[in-house]
Amino acid sequence: MRRVQNFLAISILALASSPAAAVTFGPNLNINGSTGLVDMPGALMLPDGQTSWSFTGSNTMSGTVLSFQLLPNIEAVIRMQNLQDWNGPGVNQAERSLDLKFQLFGEQGWRPAVAVGFTDFGANGPLASEYIVATKSIGDNFRLTGGIGWGRLGTHNPIGAPFGARDPQTSNTPGIDHFFAGDAAFFGGFEWDTPIKGLTFSAEYSSDAYVGEQAAGFTVDSPFNFALGYQIGRNLNVGAYLMHGDAFGFRVSLTGNPNTPITPPDFGTGPLPVRARDGSSNMSASWANNAPIRGQMMTLLSTAVSEVGIRIHEAALSGDTVELQIQNTQYARDPKAIGRLARALTVALPPSVENFRISLVNGGLATTTVVLRRSDIEAQVERPNAGPDSYATTQFVDAPNHLTNPDFVFDDYPDFSWSFSPQIAVNLFGGDAFTQADVLLQGGASYRINRGLSFNLAVSQRLIGNIGDGALPSDSPLPHVRSDAALYNNGGPTMSRLTADYVFKLSPSVYGRVSAGYLESHFAGVSTEVLWHPTAQNWGLGLEVNYVRQRAFESMFGFQDYETVTGHASLYWDTGWNGFEAQIDVGRYLAGDWGTTLSLSRRFNNGWELSGYVTLTDVSFDDFGNGNFDKGIALTIPLDWTLPYESRSMTTIGLGGYGSDGGARLNVSNRLYPIIRDYNQQDLHDSWGAYWQ
Repeated sequence: MRRVQNFLAISILALASSPAAAVTFGPNLNINGSTGLVDMPGALMLPDGQTSWSFTGSNTMSGTVLSFQLLPNIEAVIRMQNLQDWNGPGVNQAERSLDLKFQLFGEQGWRPAVAVGFTDFGANGPLASEYIVATKSIGDNFRLTGGIGWGRLGTHNPIGAPFGARDPQTSNTPGIDHFFAGDAAFFGGFEWDTPIKGLTFSAEYSSDAYVGEQAAGFTVDSPFNFALGYQIGRNLNVGAYLMHGDAFGFRVSLTGNPNTPITPPDFGTGPLPVRARDGSSNMSASWANNAPIRGQMMTLLSTAVSEVGIRIHEAALSGDTVELQIQNTQYARDPKAIGRLARALTVALPPSVENFRISLVNGGLATTTVVLRRSDIEAQVERPNAGPDSYATTQFVDAPNHLTNPDFVFDDYPDFSWSFSPQIAVNLFGGDAFTQADVLLQGGASYRINRGLSFNLAVSQRLIGNIGDGALPSDSPLPHVRSDAALYNNGGPTMSRLTADYVFKLSPSVYGRVSAGYLESHFAGVSTEVLWHPTAQNWGLGLEVNYVRQRAFESMFGFQDYETVTGHASLYWDTGWNGFEAQIDVGRYLAGDWGTTLSLSRRFNNGWELSGYVTLTDVSFDDFGNGNFDKGIALTIPLDWTLPYESRSMTTIGLGGYGSDGGARLNVSNRLYPIIRDYNQQDLHDSWGAYWQ
């Protein structure tokens, strides 16, 4: 073994002495869902935004893995694994972990790619480890990887503890003081892109002694592991593994990237051309004083706007200005709707109309007014830099909720709408059973009295699934605001929402909401909210207060005795950097505990969004519940990524705390910030490239 260690040390040095080559195959996923070899990590990164959902299994563990390329140099992996016979014969251990890997620099010239990583970040459970790894290409179809690991990755043939001993930690207590402490050991291996298209072969020398597996009764005969990986099409990758001499494993990974839609785009109907005015055009505004002519102009305007898939709420027309309050019902990106509407206005309106004031409405609220000049549109249409130029000459101001003196109000209220659709609910963070899921049939109805006032209903029926099946009564010392969730799954229909909702504006930059009724599956009551968020600011402040009572388990309309006041003050910040947004909520949660929730999300220009949150409260770790603190992630995918036509619909896969009473927040369906967030100046700027599409 000493010779193996010497060989690995020499190999690691050799990584830095070989020139870079043009590599024809991308990074492989190891059995843990991270880029790497077989069980060991590597230093390469997947394309920015790449997302993988992997199902893995072996003689010793099985589970579900979610991998995200958060940034070009940051990889995050969430693992939900069942360690078999870990606590004795037939006694499994459910282990949840967050793995992070940071690429310090990529491969360039004689320099290898180098990364530092953390397995089971912030904990010291059976999977916890840290490592430094380097990867180097040799030729067109060969890669070498070598590294040094601590924790679990420092248990086979350790070289000692160069940074001191590793302090003992309990497996359920977060901590970082043990990073890079304790014994360290070398690992390494290679990847080979075989002549068979899509098939790769990997071999490694592992620095993991698989101590837990041996304690559970499994035999570890060899430190050498081997793998075959095969890429099937663009979105499916499979792997087969031979590990520690006698264990077999597999991996099936579904992959996708926000920048690569599943289906080819349907270019559809192109936009109307800009109708430029010429010097001979009649610029007189005298037509505006003639009521019949103004009526004809509005008819032409209404027809032109409807043809580009936009709904008009209110309109005011004068000799030189048109004011519109509109709702984008078709285009995934609002600047595209603005651009197409602007071109339609140049066709439909008399030459004297120079100013276009377009207010964007969503969820019954007017959000931002986009101010355009017709002459700028005419001048920019043929310019190479039309996109940046059009944004630079556009103004963004807070919109009034209604026009002061509208000439026309397209009032098609009251309005009734309904829907039925299949839904999938997934629980990966709660309970000892991986993976829990329900297939539901969900129905919804909305009766809108006017733009701000509506009545809403949501009902679901489980068709098949296992969430909550066999769950025992909760023994949580806190009020059971979430831990008794399984008792609501009684096999019959579930009414998750029956509310009256009123949204309004207190001023052009201050929004308000009042909701009353059955607010969510577990609670009913009254919810109030105020949000200050000027369109020109990249940050906002909100305040929410709720008085709620817990609903009965067996009845759609009954109640239990528990009632409480809950609410939060919130700070919202659009960083303007790589689509990242942050949110901090401070306040009182459903169980009466006080604390803070930190949320971070990244949105891509095509609508994909990856978000995560953590919550810490004044409840002790012992009493908090499963996971010590509430945490979760969500992946939002626009449906036009999977469809050949444009759509504003989205689907969200949420993986969050299930059954944890500590840090539980009320699930209100129509909070204000999600309604207006897409319409502030920063968000419109980020997607302004669609303006001329």
